[in-house]
Amino acid sequence: MRLPAAIALAAALFMGLPLLILLAAWAGPLGWVAAAVLLPFATLAVILWLGWFRRREDDGPAQGR
Repeated sequence: MRLPAAIALAAALFMGLPLLILLAAWAGPLGWVAAAVLLPFATLAVILWLGWFRRREDDGPAQGR
């Protein structure tokens, strides 16, 4: 991912995630519960996906030592 795309993604998340939380609050208690359960899993999934997508051949422990 190039730097301009990373900056655009960070800005979108910086503005979009609070809006998502506000929408969950507007939905009432069920929205809060759904946000509390789904947002951490969604965040973890994005982190794991980015880690898998950005991996290289030489990442990880040395195999031949």
